[in-house]
Amino acid sequence: MTALATATPLAVHRSRKLIPEFRLHRPRSAAEAVAMKAAAGPGAVYMAGGIDVVNRMKSGLQVTDVIHLGAVAELDDIEEAEDGLQLGALVTHDRLATSPLVKAQLPALAQTWPDVANIRIRCKGTIGGNIMAGDPSYDFALTALAADARLHFLISDDSTRIVSATQSRGATRGALLTAIILRSGSALRLVFDRSLRPVITVALGLDTVGGRIISGRVAIGCAYAAPLTASLPLAEPLPPGELARGAEQLAQEVVAGLPTPLADHHATSGYRLRMIEVLLRRNLTAAA
Repeated sequence: MTALATATPLAVHRSRKLIPEFRLHRPRSAAEAVAMKAAAGPGAVYMAGGIDVVNRMKSGLQVTDVIHLGAVAELDDIEEAEDGLQLGALVTHDRLATSPLVKAQLPALAQTWPDVANIRIRCKGTIGGNIMAGDPSYDFALTALAADARLHFLISDDSTRIVSATQSRGATRGALLTAIILRSGSALRLVFDRSLRPVITVALGLDTVGGRIISGRVAIGCAYAAPLTASLPLAEPLPPGELARGAEQLAQEVVAGLPTPLADHHATSGYRLRMIEVLLRRNLTAAA
C-alpha cells in the first residue's frame, strides 16, 4: 500500500500578497532545466501549467526561483513505446483526451478525460504536474498508480531514473519528471470512476496475460490525505468471468486492509469506506 506525498489543501481564490519575489528561468531543454534548478538551490521549483504551484505560493510557499518548463518542447510528446504509450510530462489534460493514440490504445482513458476539471484546467494543467503535486483529488495521479505506470526522471547528473508510480514517493526528490509510460490496452484494463467525487474517486488497473487477469491495483482519491493504492488479493490468474463473480469478496478484502478514511464536510469516514467497497465491486465487474 503506497501513498504519494501529502499535498497542501487548495482554495479557489487566494490573494497574491503572500507570493514572494522570485527569479524566473525559461529553459529550452530538460537538461537545461535540471541544471538551472541545481544551480538555484533548494528554493527553486519547476512550473508546468502553474495551477498547483501558484496556488501553493498564494498559501505562503517560499520560492526563490521558478523554472518554467513551457518552452521545453521535448516534454510535450505522445508517442508509441515498446509496450504501450509514452506521455510527455507536459501533455495537458485536453491533449490526453483528444489524442488519437490514446483513443486507440487506452480508450477508457480517452472517454473519461473530457469530464475532468473545467476547460481552463484541461488546457493548462499537465499530467506531470498532476502526478508531482501529490494531491488526493487529482485524477491523473490515480491513473498512474492504478496502471502501475513507469515514471522517467532526469537527475542533476544527466542520468535517467525509471521508477514505478506506486514506488515513487521520495525516490526522486528534486529530479525532473520527463515522461510517463502506460502499457497498452492489450496488457492493461483500466477503469476510472469519478461518479462520487469529491467524496471518493477510484481507479482500477488490471494486468492481463493470455486473456487472464494476473494482478491488479486500486487507487483511491479524495478519501485520504494523499492518493493511496492497494493491490488486489488475487491468489492465481483468473479469467474475466471468474473475476466478476468474485468481485464482491475481492472488494471486501481490499477494504478490510485500508486505513480509516478522512471525515470532513463531504462525508464521514464510514460512508467513504462503504462507498470505496461499492465502487470497487462495480468496477471489478465492469472491467471483467
